[in-house]
Amino acid sequence: MGGYVLGIGVSVVDIIGRVYGFPEPDSYSLLLDYDRQVGGTVSNALVALSRLGIKTRWLGKVGDDEFGRIILEDMRREGVELEVDIDGENPSPLSIIIVDSQTGARSICYRPGCSFAYGNDFPAAALENADILHLDGFFLDAAAQAARQCRSVGVKVSLDAENSSPELLELIKDVDILIPNLGVARAIAGEYDVEDCLKKLSELGPGTVVITGGSEGSWGYEGGRFTRVEALRVDAVDTTGCGDAYHGGFLFGELKGWDLESRMLFASAYSALKATRLGGRLGLPDREEMREFLREKKLDLSVD
Repeated sequence: MGGYVLGIGVSVVDIIGRVYGFPEPDSYSLLLDYDRQVGGTVSNALVALSRLGIKTRWLGKVGDDEFGRIILEDMRREGVELEVDIDGENPSPLSIIIVDSQTGARSICYRPGCSFAYGNDFPAAALENADILHLDGFFLDAAAQAARQCRSVGVKVSLDAENSSPELLELIKDVDILIPNLGVARAIAGEYDVEDCLKKLSELGPGTVVITGGSEGSWGYEGGRFTRVEALRVDAVDTTGCGDAYHGGFLFGELKGWDLESRMLFASAYSALKATRLGGRLGLPDREEMREFLREKKLDLSVD
């Protein structure tokens, strides 16, 4: 399968600890185990696509430190091409993630480090042969330049919106595919009803809008039609990175030319299988694992 996705966004080292219930203030909880993985919103989506056989490239920044080297080594190992600046003044992004072993829920403490501004003009050559540009709202200086250029070269722009800042609202005008979670969607749209949110977000510019709701499933709006997909039921171990996985799965379906329901269903299945494993990065399924999971769930979708 062909296709090429360029991502501009954050890549971070995740230190993940699994506990038996979140500790109360001024108390402690037994640490069952821990792991160190590379993660990040766009980073995880690109790795998901790479594992599904899609060519990917990451534009971003890391610090000149141990965590930066870990990030670059991991991305190369996953087959993601790199267009990366090394920041000699600010550290690499870092997350401390606590996962509840009973529910799979997680809490995150995040150090943004060098992830705010790219600081250089966007290298326009990076868009050559790209089918989709995927953004997460980090490195907005480069992301905004790239999104505007995509209009003139016919590249679709996808955004994993994680906040409702004025800068992000400005970026949404140049976005084709918008996929926020339910809380962010309500904050941006100023509406509570999901269908009202979808309509309002679509009026901002994107032709395709999907809202994710975790165990509640996802809701989509495209071409004036609403679509609803229930979440697949699995024994969740860790929900870290499930949103990133959903984006990777959705963009895979976009490259396949599937209709909206099929894109949402595959994304839901991909993120559900990820939830059965610890960590946002190591838990991302590859093509063979998804092929087997789709057979198991009797879903008429193909990864080939």
